[in-house]
Amino acid sequence: MRLIHIILFRLLKPNVYRYAKIYEKLQWMSRQEIRDHQLNRLKELIGYAYKNVPFYRELWDSYGIDPKVESLEDLKKFPVVYKSMLQEAIKSGKISQEYIGKLNSRYVVWQSTTGSSGEPFRFPEDIYSINHKEGVRRRVYRWYGLDYGVKWAKFWRGEYRKSLRDKIKEWLIGEYRFCIYDPKYPLETRLTPERIRYFINELNGIKPEIIDGFVSSLRDISLYILENNISLDFKPRAVVTGAEMLTDNDRKLISMAFRSIVFNRYGGTESSIIAHECEYQARSDTHYLHIQEDRLIVEVDQNNELIFTDLSSRVLPFIRYKNGDIVTVDNSYECPCGRKFSVITSIQGRVNDMFILPDGSKITSHMFQHYMKKCEGIAKYQMIQEKLDLIIVNWVRNSSLFKEEEFRYVQKLIGEAMKGCEVVWNEVQDIEAGLGGKFRQHICKLQK
Repeated sequence: MRLIHIILFRLLKPNVYRYAKIYEKLQWMSRQEIRDHQLNRLKELIGYAYKNVPFYRELWDSYGIDPKVESLEDLKKFPVVYKSMLQEAIKSGKISQEYIGKLNSRYVVWQSTTGSSGEPFRFPEDIYSINHKEGVRRRVYRWYGLDYGVKWAKFWRGEYRKSLRDKIKEWLIGEYRFCIYDPKYPLETRLTPERIRYFINELNGIKPEIIDGFVSSLRDISLYILENNISLDFKPRAVVTGAEMLTDNDRKLISMAFRSIVFNRYGGTESSIIAHECEYQARSDTHYLHIQEDRLIVEVDQNNELIFTDLSSRVLPFIRYKNGDIVTVDNSYECPCGRKFSVITSIQGRVNDMFILPDGSKITSHMFQHYMKKCEGIAKYQMIQEKLDLIIVNWVRNSSLFKEEEFRYVQKLIGEAMKGCEVVWNEVQDIEAGLGGKFRQHICKLQK
């Protein structure tokens, strides 16, 4: 079966397969080899951006910056960029002129963040960059035993209703998706005891070797398993978490429920995987995450706010992009696994609280992010669950895009989702950032 999967993958995604092979070897570079590799890729990226991307050429010229790069330290002479700057570059057509006529072709895929900073970010990504990201992802899969032909279950956002074609595809490739939220079916995708029992029955039938999903969803499923003394009919090789903060208690709970080692992943839509635990770190008490430095350059500023440069991005390069997360990086740590990548020792700024309904069921905050996208007139928002039956929504108006009917529709969707709760909407001039400068879009003040 594994050989068949490899043959099919090579036929369907030859470039990804090739990059995965390359990145598999690169992970064992020495520290100096990593720096040399980064420098060569950085020179290519800066040269490409200055020649082809008006946004960067104009920005750097305005600062009087010579784009010539001689060392990795030269990267710091380039200004930090933010989401709002790249959004403006997209609107004004100042992205790569090589791709300007291909934005709706098979060479470009439009991505969109969930809007955890209060505003979704929709941006183009070229196939070259996507293939590199998938190549790194295939390498990391092997860190926790997910190889070609291995069955895995993924608890993620997606389509609640599966077609026959979807089910056949799942069976063929061995990737079974469990929808934890679908904005089209908010009530059906709530994580109720009934839905958790359904998930458990499905897992017992599939018997996946790997389980992957949002921290909050896996935590609640694990809690249900332990509280009801449920014994699973299988033992996965590993459980992998992402998208939300993984606490030590969450890790312990998930590990106990699934009787398995738990790996943690950190990344985002703009960057894909930034850092990931190896098997040693997953089993240790440190839980450091290896930065994927053969594809990224990661820096932190004086406030420990993460800045990354994607060495494979082209249509809209991410060069010294500040993503808003607060992390601690150690460039000198030597991991016993043998990889010489720098590590993230802690992540302080990525928490997505789940909201709790009066009946005890829970709703992931990603659902609200999707709803808010439906009203462009909401420039920024923050939802706070003050009490079990009280939700406060503070929001900032974008007058030029505001439409009353869209706003009322969003209010209706959230009111229906938060059944049994009073939802109070407060229009404000601005919403201040929280601890460490990190804006928390969803805050649940209830004792979990």
